[in-house]
Amino acid sequence: MYSQYFKQLAKGPIWMAFALVVLLLGACGTTVHMTGTWKATDAPAGGYHKILITSLSSNMGARQTIETDLAATLAQKGLVTGRSLDMFPPNFDPKNEVSRKDMAEKIRAAGYTAILTTSLINKESETRYVPGTMMYAPYPAYGWYGSFWGYYGYMYGTVYSPGYYTTDKTYFLESNLYDLNKDGRLIWSGQSETVNPSSLASFGKAFSKRVADALQNEGLLSQ
Repeated sequence: MYSQYFKQLAKGPIWMAFALVVLLLGACGTTVHMTGTWKATDAPAGGYHKILITSLSSNMGARQTIETDLAATLAQKGLVTGRSLDMFPPNFDPKNEVSRKDMAEKIRAAGYTAILTTSLINKESETRYVPGTMMYAPYPAYGWYGSFWGYYGYMYGTVYSPGYYTTDKTYFLESNLYDLNKDGRLIWSGQSETVNPSSLASFGKAFSKRVADALQNEGLLSQ
């Protein structure tokens, strides 16, 4: 749809082309909304300084992106962070008690005081119809109006975009913060919603910033 606009607006006013570029740039981002948060009443007042990040996903690309972006975003806020990808062996089985205890000791030995997990809890798809649109560019009553071909070729001010069907995808993620000094007890939980992320890379950065800001606003981050 947008490619047709560029071709047809190439002969139109500069301001219309500029407005379209702004529209396209705005559509390229990803927006993440926090839909709800919870915080334990006995959460430590000083917050946490060294946090291990773990993404509970079987998609290795998504897991690496989320863990890397979250760790980097929290590090920018002055925290010491790590990724589970760098600590958990490929054959790690959290259901195996021996493996779980060994990993818990390894995490404590590394000095981590909290673990931040992320997981996809729901995904919804909805198909909707987008009606056609008409754009009109007004022109002064002079110039190429004197001939048909001049008007048709240079003063083509009406741009029509036909209707189409599109599928909106909404992702719901849950983030949990666990206190390792309190036997891994849940301290904070937040749920987020993302509609039609433009890319995994864009989502990773937007999601990480939203979660990090939420934790900071709750006083759970300690520099």
